[in-house]
Amino acid sequence: MYYFAYCTWLHDIEIARFMPEAKPVTKAYAANHALRFHAAGDRTDRGWCHFLGTADVWGERAEGVVFEHDDTHFSEDYDDFERCCVTVHGEDGKQYDCWTYRLIRPGIAMRPPNFYWEHIPTGLKQWNFSPEYIAKVQAVFDKAAECPRADRPNPSAIPGKGADTR
Repeated sequence: MYYFAYCTWLHDIEIARFMPEAKPVTKAYAANHALRFHAAGDRTDRGWCHFLGTADVWGERAEGVVFEHDDTHFSEDYDDFERCCVTVHGEDGKQYDCWTYRLIRPGIAMRPPNFYWEHIPTGLKQWNFSPEYIAKVQAVFDKAAECPRADRPNPSAIPGKGADTR
């Protein structure tokens, strides 16, 4: 089974926390999708990554990495997120039918806390994404409202399913 990582799970530390046996396959992009930062629903305490696939992002590309993993991860639920399926185009010239997480009800555009955000540029650089794409992600982050608790500590070294432990 294939997972499309487009945000924090691009950083090897994060993918290893959540899917320790995952194996990278190829860099890829999802056509007509984009990375955005939003609060979850009516929450106002922090932002999260969101995989946007509406008409507003027609022509854009969300870039990421395809990981192969054990099927058991497909049944893992996290507060405020749902699984969605997407076909991505790999750097290797192949298409991959993947799944990923997106916010169920994206709220206002809001930045995530610093501990969460730091994984994103680190992962993008780790995978050698283009400076243009990294700048685009930075611009999306900069445009979102500031996180009211940006300096909050990471609440858990072990990933939890609830929003308060992530």
